[in-house]
Parts: sequence; structure tokens; C-alpha cells
Amino acid sequence: MDNLYLKGELLQVYTKNFEVIEGRFYEMNLDKSRLSLYNVKELPQSDPTEGVCHYYNSEIRNIVKLQENDEQKHLKISQKECEEIIKISKKYIYINQVDNAFHEALEDLNQCDYIALSTDCANKGRKWKMPFLVLATPYQIYIFDTKVMQYHAFDAGLKKLLESEVPKKIVHDCRKISDCLYHKHNVKLKSVFDTQVGDLIIMKNRNGCLPNKVRTLSKCLNAYLGLKVNTIHEILDVELCNQRPLAVKIKETLAKNIAYLHRLSEVINDEMALPFLRGVQCYVENLRACDDYKAWELCGKDQQPPKDFKSAIEY
Repeated sequence: MDNLYLKGELLQVYTKNFEVIEGRFYEMNLDKSRLSLYNVKELPQSDPTEGVCHYYNSEIRNIVKLQENDEQKHLKISQKECEEIIKISKKYIYINQVDNAFHEALEDLNQCDYIALSTDCANKGRKWKMPFLVLATPYQIYIFDTKVMQYHAFDAGLKKLLESEVPKKIVHDCRKISDCLYHKHNVKLKSVFDTQVGDLIIMKNRNGCLPNKVRTLSKCLNAYLGLKVNTIHEILDVELCNQRPLAVKIKETLAKNIAYLHRLSEVINDEMALPFLRGVQCYVENLRACDDYKAWELCGKDQQPPKDFKSAIEY
């Protein structure tokens, strides 16, 4: 067996007993006599098994590396969840003056532990002021027209909200947003949960190295939620974004672009925590799953991690 595989690549193994095994590459031993896979299933029907499975050169007839389409084809969230998110995106509130609606929106946002943040047209960083700021609770989306309200919006509470430790702000790639807020609006963005950073950490853990390129919000929504890559439109018409009154089409796009961020952050957070949760479960089972003699023996080794801990925390 040649070691031509990267961690996480999808392989099909054909055994000398005419079985077909599908799984993701985990590792190969130094003399290349043993292949280890995870997320293993026996074709055509079995469900994936947990943990790492080993296959030896003596039992392998052939190995085929499968080409994968980057686009996820099936929803990973329920249809009901998806419909609820779409409903929320359609009942956005547009705010273009510092009035009761403005202060009610800030009060609602400040009561949350997490809010989503998007600007879409801040993709030029400090080169220009953002024409709007979009903030969302899990149940309500607010579009603040900062082109109309200008500094009054930040002085009336947006600056304090964005600079506070609570709520935490969910953003996908906060670099240019943070740059624009600081250099054009004197706002130091704090307490951020960046879903693009989370995706990079997950990819690093899965594949053993950082990817060369980051994934857009569209691609992450596809990878983690199973949405079509054209569900949102990340590139907006700059001229339309700066025209006032702001076109309904732009408002609807802004609302839809932020609507899935809360759910995406939950899925990414759960996946980042997966090695920790598996490690804890390994500890929980370490002694209690043993007979008396083995448990007594292991009690004397509590200065060391459990023997199977390393495999437990691997993706």
C-alpha cells in the first residue's frame, strides 16, 4: 500500500473476501502494512461505525480514492428549522432614525447572550463607511441604516453594544468589518464568535493541517447545514446599497444573508467541542467498564491519560 492519502480523504477498500469498505483515511503505519479508517461503513447498506478501524495488507485487494463534490446535497437541519429561519428573514425591521423603534431594537439585542452581525458592504474595510449594519437575535433581524443615521446611531447605543462583552457577536470573517468599524466609526468590536475561524479549526483537526483558503459563508452554510451554495448572495450591488431610499431587494438580501448565522454558529461550536466531549466520555467509561481486577490495576495509573484517549479525541 502506498501512503498517498491525506487525513480525511474518502477511500473505498476492496478486500480479498470481496467486501467493499468505505471510510475516511486516518493513518498508515510506518511499514505501510496497516491502513486505518474512520467513519467506516460496509457497502451497500451499513451505517458508519464509531472509532477507527484497521485493515491489513494481507486482506486488502485494492484501494480507490473517491472524488468528492465539495457541495453538500442534503439538508443537515430539519425542513421545519429551515422554514422557520426563512420566516424570520422575511419579518426584518428596518430602522433609519433614532426613535422608539431604534431603542426597542437595542433593548432586545442587549438581552441576548449571542447576536448575529453582518454588514455585507463593509468588504472594503477602512476605505469607506458602511451604509448599514445588520444585527439579529435568534428571532428578529434589524437593519440599521447607518448611511442615513450616521454617527447618531453609534452614539445612541450601537457603539456600546458592539464594544460590550455581552452579547457575543456571531460574524463570518470579522476582519474587514472590525477594520471598518474602528477606522471609520471609532468602534472597537469585542467579544466575537467568528464562524470562519471555527471552520478553520475544524478543518485543521480533521485533516491535520490548515487549509490554504478560507471558506465563504455560502460554502460553510452548505458544508454544515446542507444549504445550496446559492441560498444567500454575498456580493451586493454597491451602487444600490448606497442609494436611498434603500431598495426592498437589498433589504431582503441583507436579512436572508444573516438569517442562518445563529444556527451555523451552533453547529460549528458543537463540532469544535466534539474531541473534548469524546475525551470526557472516555474518562467516564475508563474504570467503570472494567472488571474489578482491571479497574484496580488502572487506579494505579491515574497519573497517565487512558490508553485509548488519543484515538477518542481524534476526528
